Amino acid sequence: MLQLLRTAYGDAVLSSAQVFRWHKAFKDGRESIADEQLAGYPSTSRTENNVACVKAVLDRDRHLNVHLIAEEVGLPKTDVHQIITEDLHMRNNCAKLVPKNLSDVWEFLAQNNITALPRPQYSRDLASCDFFLFPKLKTHLKGHHFGTVENVQATATRALNNIPSEDFLHCYEEWQQRWNCCMRSQGANFEGDKL
Repeated sequence: MLQLLRTAYGDAVLSSAQVFRWHKAFKDGRESIADEQLAGYPSTSRTENNVACVKAVLDRDRHLNVHLIAEEVGLPKTDVHQIITEDLHMRNNCAKLVPKNLSDVWEFLAQNNITALPRPQYSRDLASCDFFLFPKLKTHLKGHHFGTVENVQATATRALNNIPSEDFLHCYEEWQQRWNCCMRSQGANFEGDKL
């Protein structure tokens, strides 16, 4: 059914979560598409129930972005963003939502003379998956519609198996150059094409 809607409406189609929600509502007897008036319902979507729903989704997977969370819980992105930042006191850190008070932990460690080993920041210039592997996969996956997750997995596996061993050797050499550049710059940011 969802595929038929995508074919008929293209980019204007509702998300799968919205389609399933409407399907269930009509199956349960709803006959109108007009918004229902809810007496006494707060004007904001930041109710305790909605905060709990967003928190449950985040507890399950911290890597989801605001758009995906909004789709799953059926709230506007702006409301989900407010819930995450203001109600749950979280922020996005390297594509993972973490509590804002993580910096408080570092302050606590410093105040109590507890030595913490510094962690280098994530750098796409030094991550071989970002500068080598993902671009190779993208050339095989970009612009194609696979229909199922299994088809994506099969195509990605084929693409990975077809990478010649010489390419991996070249990747290792490039990775060494990137590390040398990082050390020369004393950890400062640098562009990958300026090795």
